[in-house]
Amino acid sequence: MKKIGIILCLITLLGSCAAPIESPKATIIESKDPKDYDILVPFEASSIRYNHGIYTGVIDMLDIGLRLQEHAKKVFSVDEYHLAEGQILDIYRVNNLLKREGTDNPYGLNPPKGSQFETGIGNIKILDAVLVADIFEINFYKGSANNPVLSGIGFALVFNQSMEIDGVTTLISDEKLKEYALTAGRKLERYIRTIQGLETLNIYMALYSTEKIDATLPGHFFAEATFSAREGQFADLDEEWVFFPSQAALVKDIPNSTSFAKFRNTIVDFVPEAIGTIGEGLYVEGELSHLKITVNLQAKTYTEVYALTQTIISLLDEFNHTKYDIIVKVVSNFQTVVLIKLSIDDQLNVIIAP
Repeated sequence: MKKIGIILCLITLLGSCAAPIESPKATIIESKDPKDYDILVPFEASSIRYNHGIYTGVIDMLDIGLRLQEHAKKVFSVDEYHLAEGQILDIYRVNNLLKREGTDNPYGLNPPKGSQFETGIGNIKILDAVLVADIFEINFYKGSANNPVLSGIGFALVFNQSMEIDGVTTLISDEKLKEYALTAGRKLERYIRTIQGLETLNIYMALYSTEKIDATLPGHFFAEATFSAREGQFADLDEEWVFFPSQAALVKDIPNSTSFAKFRNTIVDFVPEAIGTIGEGLYVEGELSHLKITVNLQAKTYTEVYALTQTIISLLDEFNHTKYDIIVKVVSNFQTVVLIKLSIDDQLNVIIAP
């Protein structure tokens, strides 16, 4: 593990329908990480950003945006494209897409009013099911800052796999959700082709299923497609979030479950007032690709926090971190006091907030 420096500060990351082909003069902010996109500025937040706060929870919202970018890299190389957000689907278009299909709204992505949706679980049907919850959009530009040209779009189509019906959580089977989602995805692609200038633009689309309403883990992407000149087919994506410690994690991944148990036990022994340590692992194609760990405690002194930080850093060697990123957040009295990131390329960054 490389020697690291500890930064005694907090860092805050800051992260309408535009003309589809050219954008006004802009500036390109180069990413400090060669594996990430450069950003086109002035940055214009998507006009549908308020929808995400209403229809998609914070846990899913951040995961969708991150994972959509990661998946889109397979189609839109970070070396060739600059990134922007949501400049094609304005609030009017999105609201119509999220409404029900009808004679006056042929591209509505939700089932027609009065329809009964078969859940695929027993004989249960849902009247007026709301299956499509949200749409996320990112844009990819080529060219210089003086003449950025829209050259691709990425969409995440978000689906509800569970709904509250008369106070009871009703689930939809994976098969039924996928069947409906593939049709909805193709319909969205057809709609995009009706917009002038986008008839042959490359489109990447990923389909996302949320978890139950009270879930504390994000949902997952389950299918993806790239549409080029109206041609494209969906393929399955295998993603799943699991808790550590849990029986699901132990069944799926004994080595990392064992490493996490040792990590957790050491923290408990080190800090008598440790309240709890939990992990969240993202598995892609059955392999752990991202691990988030949260350590909750009641720290009394800065030195205590500093010593705990050094202990955590040493414990990270217990994990096979050359295969996945690890982020550790230490929380004391509901305030984040330490952030640690160990990336897959063995780069370690530590922030301690005094």
